[in-house]
Amino acid sequence: MSATPDVSEALGRLRSVFRGTAGVELTDTDLAELAGLDAEECRILLGVLLQTGAIERPRNGVFVCRPPNRRTSAPVRS
Repeated sequence: MSATPDVSEALGRLRSVFRGTAGVELTDTDLAELAGLDAEECRILLGVLLQTGAIERPRNGVFVCRPPNRRTSAPVRS
């Protein structure tokens, strides 16, 4: 089952924010604002990106884009 266009678009916007801020620690509130997402939608999508290894959460409350050489290929569970 593929993601709906709205979810795919929102995930793309969030990924774009991470690409543009590589290495910068951002809170979920910062990310929601920068990606133009509501807080709940952003938290859900951050969970997806964490599970896939695209981002990391080095300390509680902040997220950072994981460098490509440190990414994992963990499957997303449904």
